Amino acid sequence: MNPPVLSTDAARSRNRVGRALLRIAATALAGGLLCAAMVRFSPGFGLDEQQLDARLSRESQEAVRRSHDQERNPLRFYAAWWKRVLAGDLGFSQSLNRPIRELLADRAPATIDLMLWGTAGAWLLAIVFSIPAVVRRVRRLAALSSVLSGMTASLPAAGIAILLFRLGISAKWMIALVLFPRLYQYLRNLLQQASGRPHVLFARAKGLRWQPLLLRHILLPARAQLIALIAVSINMAFGAAVAIEAICDIPGLGQLAWKAASARDLPVLVVLTVMMALVTQMSNLVADACTPALRSQS
Repeated sequence: MNPPVLSTDAARSRNRVGRALLRIAATALAGGLLCAAMVRFSPGFGLDEQQLDARLSRESQEAVRRSHDQERNPLRFYAAWWKRVLAGDLGFSQSLNRPIRELLADRAPATIDLMLWGTAGAWLLAIVFSIPAVVRRVRRLAALSSVLSGMTASLPAAGIAILLFRLGISAKWMIALVLFPRLYQYLRNLLQQASGRPHVLFARAKGLRWQPLLLRHILLPARAQLIALIAVSINMAFGAAVAIEAICDIPGLGQLAWKAASARDLPVLVVLTVMMALVTQMSNLVADACTPALRSQS
């Protein structure tokens, strides 16, 4: 009786993975198409700064105008863009006058470094403030954490970036402070829920030390939710990096997205949108795939 059960479980796993891959592909396709439509019908589309250059001849200015003709139909542009992508060509940025592949290769390391350090800093702050406040029940720290979380949550990423930029603080801590209130609130609620379970309360009443109690009965049972939160925090970090890189003049993907949006650079925006859709869905897939396995071990 065991082999059929195993084969059924394997088939279910394959079906689940297949549906997840279809969802990833559909999200990437829909996200890129919506981005192309929004940019195409946004105010100022088709205008170029080169058209204001008095040194250009009338023929050159007309050539600049015609360079956007292939982008005026979003469906045709998107179909042609995917055809080029499948052939290995990501396109060309007219606003920056460089191939998009080169732009991504040059700017990705700066954004990845900023996101990783910022995400790590946000998790460090969330852990430092939430664990003593909830598990050790330090009331003053809990009040201070709530005030700090509320203040940072009420400020937009650009506002935090401008404030810390004037103080000369590293951009890595800017992303950490942007993510901190969201991570802290979720982690605090998760720890409070786990700390209120009957067996945890009984262990505390018996005088069990809080270190093994925290590891075995609070963090380990919640590891599935923590993995999902890590994946979500990486996606939030890129959203914060757009404003921070633009304000601090960091040559990363966030600044590239800002410049492309300002110039209505459709090929660059579509590439970045599809990339973010893929990263978001892949992180969700990893979290969804880990959750059943982790819960079965709990």
